[in-house]
Amino acid sequence: CLGETMNMISLFGVIMVLGIVVDDAIVVGEAIYVHRRKGQSPLRAAVEGVAEVAMPVFAAVTTTVVAFIPLAFVGGVMGKFIEILPTVVIASLLVSLWECLFLLPAHLSHLPDLNRSVPKWNPLYQLQRFVQAALDLFINRIYLPFLAWALHWRYIFLAISIASLLLAAGLVQGGLVKFQVFPKTDSFVVTANVSFPEGTPLDVTLQALKRIEQAFLRVAGRTQTVSGDPLIEQRMILVGQSLSSLQRGQTGSHLGSVQFIMLPEEKRGVHSNDLMVAWEEEIGSVAGAKSLTFEGESHGPGGAELEFWIQGERMADITSAAEQLQEKLRSYSGVVQIRSDNTPGKNEFRLTLKPEAKSLGLTVEDLALQVNAGFYGREAFRVQRGQDDIRVKVRYTLEERSRVTDFQHMRIRTSAGQEVPLLSVADMEFGPGFSVITRTDGMRRVAVTADVDPKRANAQEVFDDLASFFQQLEERYPGLHVSTQGEKKNMRESFAPLKVTVPLAVLGIFVIVATVFRSYIQPLVILVSIPFGIIGAILAHLLLGFDLSMMSMFGMVALTGVVVNDAIVLIERINENLAEGMSFFNAVIKGGARRFRAILLTSVSTVGGLAPLILETDMQARFLIPMALSLAGGVVGSTVLTLVLIPSLLAIVNDWRRVIGRLQTGIWLEREAVEPAAARRVDRME
Repeated sequence: CLGETMNMISLFGVIMVLGIVVDDAIVVGEAIYVHRRKGQSPLRAAVEGVAEVAMPVFAAVTTTVVAFIPLAFVGGVMGKFIEILPTVVIASLLVSLWECLFLLPAHLSHLPDLNRSVPKWNPLYQLQRFVQAALDLFINRIYLPFLAWALHWRYIFLAISIASLLLAAGLVQGGLVKFQVFPKTDSFVVTANVSFPEGTPLDVTLQALKRIEQAFLRVAGRTQTVSGDPLIEQRMILVGQSLSSLQRGQTGSHLGSVQFIMLPEEKRGVHSNDLMVAWEEEIGSVAGAKSLTFEGESHGPGGAELEFWIQGERMADITSAAEQLQEKLRSYSGVVQIRSDNTPGKNEFRLTLKPEAKSLGLTVEDLALQVNAGFYGREAFRVQRGQDDIRVKVRYTLEERSRVTDFQHMRIRTSAGQEVPLLSVADMEFGPGFSVITRTDGMRRVAVTADVDPKRANAQEVFDDLASFFQQLEERYPGLHVSTQGEKKNMRESFAPLKVTVPLAVLGIFVIVATVFRSYIQPLVILVSIPFGIIGAILAHLLLGFDLSMMSMFGMVALTGVVVNDAIVLIERINENLAEGMSFFNAVIKGGARRFRAILLTSVSTVGGLAPLILETDMQARFLIPMALSLAGGVVGSTVLTLVLIPSLLAIVNDWRRVIGRLQTGIWLEREAVEPAAARRVDRME
């Protein structure tokens, strides 16, 4: 309907939602199963089971849908990259809601009676009995005693939970779990591009390329692969153009590239970035080269980890500032592959009009036209020869055009017809020109880029340290402006809409939950528990050795709705117990025991659905795994929080309600008396 194609991102959305869509079906199926165990007929059990959980299931699905909506508004390159993802997930969730509320009960109403004799030798029957007995044993021997302890020492348990959250945040802040805007994907292709001044002989370029090739061969010889096979599978030398200049259409004897195709990542055991750093160190400096850059095969959106644009009107100031910035970057030990897109061209003469030339009526345009006419030629007349129209141009002789001294002694004609020496009206400067002058927003621009070796430097620390240096450059060169681009800019563009959409999504979740529970406090309890799901997400990255990335952050945004699901189902059961007349703590404990199976199964199904992607070793999947890790790890962590922290928070809220009741009435009210859910029992009786 949206005109999108099936691609890697849409398939990732399907894989990611696999475990989520069955959550509500598990809750509905578990509710029907409980009624069947009470001896009800299949049809009656299906009807009453759905009626019991229809509202919380509807709320759970809609909160998950609302949690994924902000991902549809992610900006920048990343927004275009994942725009189909929330669409696939939301569509799947809405269809699953229809299925679990209408189609699933219809199917379960036709299942045979639970009391029907089943052959004891049936392996499925034996497996079912074993799993059920194991769950009952775990609930009675481990979960319920731990829940009772947490309820008794609820303030201590809350303090432990907060400390765990701060510890998880400290893992990131301390650098134990690093953050990268885009994960550095491994590549089986590495390339070195070299550029010399224009006019460099082909032999000089070729000799440099051979030296670069030999440097990597030495690195490969020292590298021990996991499989024991040689690191290099194929290699290529390209001279006359570089692989980085193919898109720009640049050619010339001064350009060249060396490319190596290596073993796949699983056979290699060494990251391509580490190999490129070692390659660069092995080469050292290449005499006469203007630039030497290294690159691997990129996957997904991104850009240079460090990228800065220097803009202004005077190219001399821009190039000088760019050179100073590159020198500054070289002072950081972990900053590698420093390069600039400022490509010097052929040597040229630059003429600047002297002030006294204006008194003679000369302008820069006059100077340019006369110099051009003398060396390139100006049309004097045309001769008709048969059907051909021959243009006759007048210019200096070849000998006069070949000597620099003749150019310096050139004479310029003024508006009065007087001829004066060129050097008397213009200052002359000789030096390399510019093969390309890039303009952005009407200003001349040079980009300086670099990468960061995470083992030796931290990108954020480099950014922070450069802030004062940029201010010095702008003060030194009036009219100059330095801006941050690359991954930093992409991150700003991507997260900017989330500053609005995420709070709106949280507000939407609050409204939905408040409508279901007819309470403002219980939705706040659920929202307060959401940040604790991040603990599992961070620990998952730490245990599996992944860095946090933008995709990890998007996974945490989506985790919001998933965490809320189980909390809604649990609190709804506790409220029902209170409405049935149970004491407060008994209602909480019975509610936890009743919903334990459903919550555990939904978590297992979600993690199981994401496990194939998390364990995938393919290069394309490496970019998407952090989002799946955030969801899976967050779900595991939120399961513990839902089953233990939510009841503890409800008990703490109950304490404060009693305190408020004491201040209002002067007496300590019963715990059930201050619970709005317990009041429903009175309403039902009336």
